[in-house]
Amino acid sequence: MAKIEKIRVLIADDDNQLARNLASYISDHGFDCKLAQTGSEAKSLITQWKPKLILADLMLPDGNAFSILDFIQNESSLRHQMMHLMVMSGHNSQFNVKQSFEKGAKDYLVKPFKIGDVLKRLVFHCRNYRGVKDIKAKEYSKTDEASLMLHLTDLVLRQSLSEESVEEKLFKITRMVSMKVDGVRCSIINVLDQQQGIVVTSNDDRKATGIRLDLNKYPEVLDVVNRDQLIAIENLEQNKDLKLIQKLLKDILFNSMIVCPVRRDGQIFGVLSLRMPKEKEYISDNEIRFIEIVAHITSLVLDQLPSHQRSDYWLEAASQQPIPFRRSKSNKS
Repeated sequence: MAKIEKIRVLIADDDNQLARNLASYISDHGFDCKLAQTGSEAKSLITQWKPKLILADLMLPDGNAFSILDFIQNESSLRHQMMHLMVMSGHNSQFNVKQSFEKGAKDYLVKPFKIGDVLKRLVFHCRNYRGVKDIKAKEYSKTDEASLMLHLTDLVLRQSLSEESVEEKLFKITRMVSMKVDGVRCSIINVLDQQQGIVVTSNDDRKATGIRLDLNKYPEVLDVVNRDQLIAIENLEQNKDLKLIQKLLKDILFNSMIVCPVRRDGQIFGVLSLRMPKEKEYISDNEIRFIEIVAHITSLVLDQLPSHQRSDYWLEAASQQPIPFRRSKSNKS
């Protein structure tokens, strides 16, 4: 049996204490980790060691994370290497976030962060997932399952056209999706920024409306919002690399899931998230297409009222609750 190597992680940051603590924690949880204090050190290790994941501070003594990205993309010896760079920064700036993703970053982490949350992000980017663009249209229409999905789509459309309130429509849509696709939880989440989200509705609990989410704990939500693209993530059993560290990650759920962007007034509003039971190891193309259609319908429901007549009930509910986490302040980088 072939030996499975640990996943390699390079941390490029001149904050020695943060880098050492992060490296120690990541190493204790099954990864192989090395440190670099400058951009030139990072580039040297990238060439020689070839890490799969790179955590790079936005500002380094001799450059920045973007220069490392350029190096990875243009270095001929790395042409066939699969590497993901995650930018770290003390600025929760939408401009910085957008620029990072445009240049090819895989993620954007706002300092200060909890080390455990960084681990969740690393695991997320190691998992197998597909975007909707990977699905062939012909596969969607060939099977009997497609007929079922078309029927379900018709039911969801009928619900969206009912005379009920927007709140009731959205709740019933999540219930319908969860029941018909055998989901553990279906939620609609309003993403406010890179750190904070608010539950609009969830199929398993009406009282979930208004719950504030620390999005550092939900890398799949941020990934979908930042890239504006649906993802389907399959169970951990499909990923041989992560089997090595699965036993060390007791607090991370590895259920299959589908997460799809939701829009409002043409702008990204948040996501529709469907988490599957642990036993489900494979997500069909038809299920992915169905959730994409439901997300589009959700967007239409959110757009039904003119902006001057809207009452965002989830924001009102959130205003009655304490903020359960501290938002970071701008500092270095």
